[in-house]
Amino acid sequence: MKKNLFRSSSLILLVILMNGCIRGYTPDVVLKKDGQPCISIPADEDFFRRQKEFNILGLDIFQTGVGELWSRHYLDSKDHYYVKNQQCLYFNYKFQTNILYDISFFSTEKGDEENRKSTKKVWMRYMRIIKKSDGTLQLLLDKEARDYY
Repeated sequence: MKKNLFRSSSLILLVILMNGCIRGYTPDVVLKKDGQPCISIPADEDFFRRQKEFNILGLDIFQTGVGELWSRHYLDSKDHYYVKNQQCLYFNYKFQTNILYDISFFSTEKGDEENRKSTKKVWMRYMRIIKKSDGTLQLLLDKEARDYY
């Protein structure tokens, strides 16, 4: 348990150092018809509504108390992954019900490949998918997801 806590703490510290500040950004998360989440960069991230493209540098999924479940990184210049705001990111992972997930990803604006610092952002969010008594699925986010029992 202490080892996982230390590894998670080390990862968070690494994220903070890489970003240069503590502030993380909040992605949009909605539940799709198939019961899987659509995780995306919010519409208001593009102030002028030009459908700006973003370069995704890495995607990570953690389970609270367990550690990393899945990750994919696109730091190699030949392996770019571009998305527009409000476009679902591709997490190659089957999210299960009643598990507290900590999802995160890193982005820069397309065209900032040279130094990747001026527009780099770290996106983080807690989420949990629950099955209600009537059989429908519900998405819980952040504090609601963490406090659910």
